[in-house]
Amino acid sequence: MKRLLLFAFIAFCTASTANAQDIVNLRMDRQQMGLRGLVASMDEDIMLRKDYFREDWPERKWFVKDLRNILREDDGRIVTFNQAGRMTSITYTHQGKAGKKTECSYASNGLLSSFLGEGYKVEAKYNGNMADINVFAETKDYKALNLAKADLNTTPYSNSYPFDLKCRQELTDDGLVLKSSYYFVDSIPAKVCEYNYNHLNQLTSERAIDFTSGDKEVSTVRYTYDNRGFLVKKVVHSKALDETTTYENNELGDCTKMTVERPYGTVVYTFDYEYDTMDNWVVRLQFEDGIFDNAALRTLTYHKAAKEAKQKEKKEKAVKEKPDKEAVAAEKQADKERAAADKQAEKERKAAEKQAEKEAKARAKEEQKAQQARDKETKARQREEMKAQQERAKEAEKNMSKEERKALQERRKAEERAAKEQAKLRKQAEKERTAAEKRAEKERKAVEKQAEKERKAAEKQAEKERKAAEKQAEKERKAAEKAAKKNQ
Repeated sequence: MKRLLLFAFIAFCTASTANAQDIVNLRMDRQQMGLRGLVASMDEDIMLRKDYFREDWPERKWFVKDLRNILREDDGRIVTFNQAGRMTSITYTHQGKAGKKTECSYASNGLLSSFLGEGYKVEAKYNGNMADINVFAETKDYKALNLAKADLNTTPYSNSYPFDLKCRQELTDDGLVLKSSYYFVDSIPAKVCEYNYNHLNQLTSERAIDFTSGDKEVSTVRYTYDNRGFLVKKVVHSKALDETTTYENNELGDCTKMTVERPYGTVVYTFDYEYDTMDNWVVRLQFEDGIFDNAALRTLTYHKAAKEAKQKEKKEKAVKEKPDKEAVAAEKQADKERAAADKQAEKERKAAEKQAEKEAKARAKEEQKAQQARDKETKARQREEMKAQQERAKEAEKNMSKEERKALQERRKAEERAAKEQAKLRKQAEKERTAAEKRAEKERKAVEKQAEKERKAAEKQAEKERKAAEKQAEKERKAAEKAAKKNQ
């Protein structure tokens, strides 16, 4: 049982720098912790919800600034690094109080040579690409107290570290573990782990054979990366667990969404970050299925060289992006001339439209006059024709009998009635045509008016946006000049 607990504990303590199968990690540096720049120390605290915590608070603007007041501090750690980036110590904290301190030392190849932690001690020696590692489990001597009644959290004790496990590791030239073979004190195999990597030295697969339960249990883990080198998928398969985890990352490579799929259900974790000037996150909010779960707060300090390098980079960037005053003035003048040309072109366009409309109205008026003249001539011809027809009818009527004249008169009356009816219909049709033309003209003018209104509004909006862009550009130019002067 003690050996099983030791396996679990060491794996938990090295989870941020080691893979899930191995229990000894020989590379303990800030790069494997995902830190950027020459970090000297990292004070990280996990903050949990208080009983009265409202789940909608993360949507409030003041939430992140007031985390320590509305959440309660739980576990944490303080990690220190040397200039080379290797971890030198971890101090575990609980509710703001420091606990056990883990210290590390390194061999000339940059890998771990000793590691004193909470509950265990590790010593490693190297011979080329082979590492021989001894693991010592902590034994606490409470000086013959009644352990059933004593409070072990406050009772003083002395430590000893008897030998517990041996591990032989095969390494690459870069210090990556290819194979780990663990043995108990009596040289009985405990566990064997094997690893594969891609061309970027990223872990792609691992296979572990565990003998500690009495049976030979095999488990595998496979990793998938995108074209940026960011982890996007992890698949775990073992007797006790089948799990697939997919990751979505931001442009810095920090996970923003993690989906964990297991046979009995799926859990989705999402993360929000705030960063410092070195692109390391200092606040991370974690949500489980959309509900706030916890927050991690970091206080980071950097070695002096990192600050100087960042300042130099910032200064070079400011000098590189310093605007050319003459170019800015020329661009401003060009914008001014372009605006004047646009204004003149718009003026000429309006004048041309107005002249075209005037000419169209004149043509319509001439056409109307010509049509009226043609109508007048047509009516005159019709009157002459009718008069001639009436004369011919009178001549013919003189030679008619009484009965024929009566029939003729009746026929004339019928024709007059038909003519009146046709005239009435023509008048109605003309009236309707005139009304339709008036409506069409009214609609056309309304459409033109609306189009003109929209055009003016669009021009006004475009002018407004142009002025805003010029104002923003001028503001940015002044800010850049101010920053350049400040850096100088």
